[in-house]
Amino acid sequence: MAFRFALAPLLRLRQSLERQHALALERASFELARARERLAQLDRFLADSARTDAASLAAGRTAAEVQFAGLVGQQLGQFRIQLTEEVGRLEALRQQAAERYQQAYREREVLESLRLRHRRAYELDQMRRQQKELDAAYLLQRWHKQGG
Repeated sequence: MAFRFALAPLLRLRQSLERQHALALERASFELARARERLAQLDRFLADSARTDAASLAAGRTAAEVQFAGLVGQQLGQFRIQLTEEVGRLEALRQQAAERYQQAYREREVLESLRLRHRRAYELDQMRRQQKELDAAYLLQRWHKQGG
């Protein structure tokens, strides 16, 4: 009789859940990385704009142009605040996804180790059964040789 793990359907379910949580963690990590990159791009743009504004003001920019640049800078500053909040929200979501994945991993590992212990016990039992059969055959053979 072949080894059969009674909790195999539950193990397959746990493996599937672990894969789903791993994919969710991967998506959350990707979204977080993308938001961080957008924030870094905005920071680079703001730094470049500040340098450009200072240079163009020295080069004789009009007051209206300076005022417009200031309004654009304020809007970009607000956008930066929103983007920073979005990064924080995505970091929290990624952390939650990581915790769910770790829990699913642990639950699957418990079943895997249980399956392994059951398999070892099954194999040990099979070896004992085979040894008993060999011992019985040997004793029967000796009994026949002794004139049994």
